[in-house]
Formats: sequence, structure tokens, C-alpha cells
Amino acid sequence: MPSLSILYPEESRQTLQIPENGLLIGRSPYCDLYLPDEFISARHCKIFFENESQDLFIEDQGSTNGTFIDGTQVEKKSPLKEGQRIQIGITEMKII
Repeated sequence: MPSLSILYPEESRQTLQIPENGLLIGRSPYCDLYLPDEFISARHCKIFFENESQDLFIEDQGSTNGTFIDGTQVEKKSPLKEGQRIQIGITEMKII
């Protein structure tokens, strides 16, 4: 099962396994993964599995500043692979 590693900022560093029901990421304490980054929306993006194949995807949730995979802005549901970097606000993460 893939994991998400938060690389930056240092005070947010952690690695967590992505649960079967996915991760809602944002600045709201009600998100599955709360990140105190002022450039992240309350409900910023979601990382989730789709279908029985368990393919991993990311989808921006209408954020103000966007979601980026390896420097390219996500415009719609996009597949994620091991080693890819995600940036939301100033927070940098990696799929491992």
C-alpha cells in the first residue's frame, strides 16, 4: 500500500500510509490530513484509490492556489505513481 511522505516544511514531516478510503488534505482540522499552511485551502485536495485495481489518484477540491504534481498543475483527477512529488501551498510531499 502506498504512503505519503511530507518533506517540507520540516515541522510537518511525517510519513503515513494512504488508507483505503483515501485522504482529504487541507487546512481544516476536519480533514484526514490537517496541514497548517496558510496557502492551503480548507479542503485542498484528495488522494484516493479507484476501482478494484487500486490505482492511486489525486484531485484538487477547488483550491485557491492549486495542486501540483512534479511542478505541473492538476486540472482534473490525475493518476499518482511512486516517486512523484506533490506541492500544495508551501507543503511538499512525495508518494513512496
